[in-house]
Amino acid sequence: MSHADRTAPQTRHVVSALVVDRPGTLNRVASLLRARSFNIDSLTVGSTQEAGRSRMTIVVRGDEAHTHQVIAQLERLVDVLEVTDLTHRPRLELELALAEVEPPSGPKAEAAVREAMAQAGGELLATNPDGWRLRLADTPDRIEGALQILRRAGLRSLVRAGSVAMAIGAATSSEPTAPQLGDSSA
Repeated sequence: MSHADRTAPQTRHVVSALVVDRPGTLNRVASLLRARSFNIDSLTVGSTQEAGRSRMTIVVRGDEAHTHQVIAQLERLVDVLEVTDLTHRPRLELELALAEVEPPSGPKAEAAVREAMAQAGGELLATNPDGWRLRLADTPDRIEGALQILRRAGLRSLVRAGSVAMAIGAATSSEPTAPQLGDSSA
């Protein structure tokens, strides 16, 4: 790795890929990314409205050239039908997190847990003497903000599902565009 590669800004990039839904597709995509040493923050896969098609949301860290390389490599796979870089586009992006915290020791601690839930679309799922369990569903930034509060409130266990994202509007090609108002990547 050159000095320029080490000093290039490492930005969070969101890539969406429409793929053929068949055994081995996820493995081929993950193997491609692993073999080229791409750092994957999250990779989620789910069905679409069209039978036989799935949508992958891949979040990677790297510079712009790194993202273009990810897209070029994905587009070469037979099972990949379409790749879209959502990084600088208006998009809807959500993440799911399940958390367990210490039972609040008093009103102030309970208020902190409830503040975290309010900040990140949360819901209290169970209040037991051994711990409170909750769900957060919001943008990755809001989830991270809520988790900072929960860490101070006694976060014991955490499961994050990774981002799912879709473009807002008709732009779906993999051509890069300038940042637009409403871009949630900041």
